[in-house]
Amino acid sequence: MADILELVVRYAHIASAILWIGSLGFSVMVLRSAISRVAMPARKDTMLQLIPLANRFTPRVAISTIVFGTILYLMMGNFDPQNLFGTTWGRAMLAALILSLGLFVFGIGYVLRAAERMLKHLNEENCTHGPEVAALQMTSSRGQVVALAWGFVILLLMVVATGGL
Repeated sequence: MADILELVVRYAHIASAILWIGSLGFSVMVLRSAISRVAMPARKDTMLQLIPLANRFTPRVAISTIVFGTILYLMMGNFDPQNLFGTTWGRAMLAALILSLGLFVFGIGYVLRAAERMLKHLNEENCTHGPEVAALQMTSSRGQVVALAWGFVILLLMVVATGGL
């Protein structure tokens, strides 16, 4: 039974991680260049639809990834402090957990906050803050690139840690 539970938790963790890092990758590699090619009125309408969806979806899958990853870390380490902290595997997983929490805080505090501030301006009937909106868009965009690179570092730690206990 424990094996089935671990399999379910592992699947939920991996699926959530794919959605989290995948959404960052899609934003950076596809949406960023596509949005810049759209005319301003259509860009505004598109951003008004995309930002609220992304700002709800991404934190949720990030939380799922972190929660399931933490549970999996504890299960795979048999809740044994020696396995969790005294092995290369345990330290790599702990580093990945800490980096994941940092990425989540960065995403909420930097990327999502910039997107929310941009959304406030986009919702104005006649926004006269064009340069500020452009700066916020650049902040959000750069933050997404940093977050994606950060996510790849975490994935690298996962690959390194698959050597096992």
